[in-house]
Amino acid sequence: MSWLSTSVVGRAWDEWRHRDLQAGDDAEDFLLVTWDSCRYDVFCDACTPTLDRYGSARRAWAMATYTLPAHQAMFAGFLPHVFEPLPFYNRFVQQLWRISHRNLNVKPLVTFPEGRGGIVTGFRRRGYATLGVAAMDWFAKPSPLQEGFEWFRVTGTRARDQIDMLCEQIGRRGRRRPCFAFVNFGETHSPFWHEGMAHVPDPGGDRMSLGRLFNASGVRDPSQSLDHDLWRRQRRSAEYLDGQMTRLLDCFVARGRPTTVVVTADHGECLGEEGLYGHAFHHEKVMEVPLLIFRLNAAPHAAPQLGRAG
Repeated sequence: MSWLSTSVVGRAWDEWRHRDLQAGDDAEDFLLVTWDSCRYDVFCDACTPTLDRYGSARRAWAMATYTLPAHQAMFAGFLPHVFEPLPFYNRFVQQLWRISHRNLNVKPLVTFPEGRGGIVTGFRRRGYATLGVAAMDWFAKPSPLQEGFEWFRVTGTRARDQIDMLCEQIGRRGRRRPCFAFVNFGETHSPFWHEGMAHVPDPGGDRMSLGRLFNASGVRDPSQSLDHDLWRRQRRSAEYLDGQMTRLLDCFVARGRPTTVVVTADHGECLGEEGLYGHAFHHEKVMEVPLLIFRLNAAPHAAPQLGRAG
């Protein structure tokens, strides 16, 4: 690596050059939302009128089997992958966020120089307000998942409060600059509980207890099948989150900036298939997740720009 590339002047030049190698501009807001552990089939079956207005989720394949590495991949620019020829859903057609530009024939929407951290750090260095709120303990300090965020809170499973806190910070810190905002919701993670849910005995309490999950055999049993009670419980949590999404999206609509929104899950969940419960192992129901990408306050993004990006 040359002296120029590591100097202050060199870094400024590299940043300017990379902006010229992307398809988007620096006025766009971005919102990344993960419904922790949400299965693709649950998401599709749930009644989700808020998100239905923006399209149908695609069947995507998670980059990892549990929260930490799945989000690390997303913060490195790797969303769950869809095997269809769709920009942003399939990064080989066009990548939404990317570190470095090398060996690409299509410009990413946003690209950052390599060696400067993840995409959150990249947005922050460009003057974005980088704001995040998460339910799961994997995000608690000293977690690497907070890297690059100017403001971050770990709340537990409290979607309503998470949205209130994030929207307040957007109003305070993002009033005169674009935002990269992130939310991790925990309602779709076991025990699949949400605000307002009646406090009745959890039909899957024993099956999804940490004691049982941590001491499972890890061996497939073909005689076992889906636990429909647990599946319906996650679906009710997904429907609750869809209702909360209205307020979150309204916050960005009110800002008036073009906003690219990504709604997905970090991974899925086994709910009794082949005697397996939980995640953190490779199984189709752990790896398949919903992915929905849409834009607020503007028309959809233009078709990918062909020709080498660097």
